[in-house]
Amino acid sequence: MERIFKIKFLGFFPSFNEKDNFFIDAINKIGKVEVSDNPDYVFYSVFDEEYLLYPDVVRIFFTGENVAPNFQLCDYAIGFERLEFGDRYLRFPFYYGMDEYSNDLRLASKKHQNVTDKMYDREFCSFVYSNSDADSMRLCLFDALSKYKKVDAGGVLRNNLPHGPVQDKRLFERQYKFSIACENSSHYGYVTEKILQSFAAQTIPIYYGDPSIESDFNPKAFINCHDYNSLDEVIQVIGAIDQDKNKYLEMLRQPAFKRDEDMIEYQDQLQQFIENIFLQEYTKAFRRNRVFWGKKIDEKYKKIYKVELKIQKLRHFLKRR
Repeated sequence: MERIFKIKFLGFFPSFNEKDNFFIDAINKIGKVEVSDNPDYVFYSVFDEEYLLYPDVVRIFFTGENVAPNFQLCDYAIGFERLEFGDRYLRFPFYYGMDEYSNDLRLASKKHQNVTDKMYDREFCSFVYSNSDADSMRLCLFDALSKYKKVDAGGVLRNNLPHGPVQDKRLFERQYKFSIACENSSHYGYVTEKILQSFAAQTIPIYYGDPSIESDFNPKAFINCHDYNSLDEVIQVIGAIDQDKNKYLEMLRQPAFKRDEDMIEYQDQLQQFIENIFLQEYTKAFRRNRVFWGKKIDEKYKKIYKVELKIQKLRHFLKRR
């Protein structure tokens, strides 16, 4: 008899499709998924804390942001941290699972193929961002590099193009030799789609973010700001590559990933992680402490969340008056 797993998704980003996603794909391989308001399992992310209203379900935390899991509040977690915690944690960069990045993954994996000499004659460097509330290094790098040569800012942030923000980031970046790929914040393990999309556009990423980025990507294929002591050193290295056609093309011909098998292994690890959670007896799937101190902590966070909800309702009411 096919098992039915009742699940609910809470606190995910607005474009997340709760009926069609990589979690459901993995669970469907071992049973049938029922998205329910009376769940046995809750997947939750960082944009809401409604999961706190579900104390008696198995909680699985997922993040695409630089937020570490709180294992007192979740049974299992999927995130960026480079850590081991029994069967409770999986490091899984989100671009390996989400459909919207599948084409970027495919293109990045082949970016070292079909490199031509004409690529050296492209414009200098692109910068495509909208978020100004990020690590200051992003703008510092833009300003420092702009003193060497003009950097074309195609996003909302520091836009310097006559036609305004670009509509197609990859198409825009393909016109350039380099692209600035800076995370919103610098943290070990926190790697998003920034460097992946630069590779997909067949540019050389100028990367800042995860100090351990070379665990995921080939260090010969990009410029890692973490390898240098100052921005001046970074600019000197970029200039040397920019002015040497052979150096540039040699770097461009390097594969993006350290190992071709990484994409398949990440998918396999996710499947195994999901199966471990869902195939064991339900009562044994809980991992977080739910008694005494565990219960006290859970109740404390739930009370805080309920107070925040009341404040939000009051603000909404006052705005309508």
